[in-house]
Amino acid sequence: MSFDNKRFPKLALSAWLAAAVLLLGFLAAQAVMPTEQARAPKATADQEPAPYVIKELPTTIPAFDAEQSEYVLLAWNNLGMHCISDSDPWWILLPPANDLHAQLVRRGPSPEIVTEGVELTYRVESGFETPSAHSRFWEFSKSLLGKALPNDAGISGNSLSGAMRLDAERRAFAAELVPVVPYPDDGSFNPYPIFHIEARDAASGELLAATSMVAPTSTEMGCRNCHGGDWKVQDVAGFSEQTSREVLRVHDRNTGTDLLTRAERGEPRLCQSCHADPVLNTQGQPERLNFPAAIHGWHANYIQGRGAKACGFCHPSAPTSATRCLRGLHDAKGLDCTSCHGTLEDHALSLLKKEQELGKERAATLMANIIPRMVASSEDIVGRTPWLMEPDCASCHDFEVKPERGVATSFNKWTSDEPGELYRLRSDDAGAIMCEACHGSTHALYPASNPYGRDRDNIQPMQYQGLARTIGARGNCAVCHVVDMDPESSIHHPLVEQADS
Repeated sequence: MSFDNKRFPKLALSAWLAAAVLLLGFLAAQAVMPTEQARAPKATADQEPAPYVIKELPTTIPAFDAEQSEYVLLAWNNLGMHCISDSDPWWILLPPANDLHAQLVRRGPSPEIVTEGVELTYRVESGFETPSAHSRFWEFSKSLLGKALPNDAGISGNSLSGAMRLDAERRAFAAELVPVVPYPDDGSFNPYPIFHIEARDAASGELLAATSMVAPTSTEMGCRNCHGGDWKVQDVAGFSEQTSREVLRVHDRNTGTDLLTRAERGEPRLCQSCHADPVLNTQGQPERLNFPAAIHGWHANYIQGRGAKACGFCHPSAPTSATRCLRGLHDAKGLDCTSCHGTLEDHALSLLKKEQELGKERAATLMANIIPRMVASSEDIVGRTPWLMEPDCASCHDFEVKPERGVATSFNKWTSDEPGELYRLRSDDAGAIMCEACHGSTHALYPASNPYGRDRDNIQPMQYQGLARTIGARGNCAVCHVVDMDPESSIHHPLVEQADS
């Protein structure tokens, strides 16, 4: 074989240049990608599970006399869903904590919101009174939260029954962070336990009104779909030890933490102890991404192009799941998670964008390889603060015409970071009735279709008007006003009549 010595220097230089380009390209890729991507566990989330067969539970509609009853008592859960990770010996990302709200209306031609001279109480249905018998959260509460909680007491001190506090600003009553879990004493899985609410005269103790409501709570979070392990309870929910350990092992490997070692010596951590999160009001470590941005941003680098299906990999929203938490009017209209929140990629980018704007360098690293699906580029994403800047109802419901089905989306149209703009905290135009009191909980707007019972989420519309629709809809103004009213003169807001909801 001949060898052209004259060409060698040129060939050698070209080869060295090519090698240098490849090396630089490799190093650049390592700089922008999560360094552990190649070692990620093999995803199995795409495997379609068989639909879980749900046994329908009885739902009792409380009595109401439209002619004689003096009061209407409205009660609801603020989010319409709440997930908890019962991986307590190892770590948790959300503790048992459900918020209950209620408003008492004295009926009449000019109804009155009652806030004085009354006492409102709540009580969970039989079988759910002792969550500590079914969850190890209380055993590890000191390590997880920094303080030891008495069995069956929540972070706020509320237990499974008690008095609701007056929220004077919103003219409502509330019991926050009630520690209900989806495990009744019979060993089954029920993510929709019922709470009974009563309003009594504070002086005499006379019962003025009573109703019931669902407090959704689920441990059907799909970490196992990619991290491995089995479900802990009835093969449908809960974190097994294998799943819990694997999550920590991957976190330690990727970030250099020693969370698994700590957990093995009895020191599990709350994720939000390092990653700030407005939902728990934790400050975390300021230089780190907040928790929603971190967890969605990380996983969006591995799960892309799956649309709403990606949401169901982690959240119990899939129509075949045991929880099926997306069950309200929007679901019936064909909307899914992405209609309001965007795809996982869009959702992650909106959270990361805000963190990037706050100067957190890690945000750009995670954003680099996420492709937005609902806008042309990441530049078009509007950053938002989790839990405070949420999809704005008014972005679709403009109070003039009905939203166009299949086209309307509230993605990228967030409320401001003023909590009062959130649907769950907003009141009608008169500043009297809270939106959720009449329309139902977020994600479970009336009429809601609960897989555990047709009217399990529609108790109050069925109680007061015999119709699973928004309170007062279809001419049912007499529920509160005792007489028929002209919808055109509604002081609540014009959308009630236009949406026919």
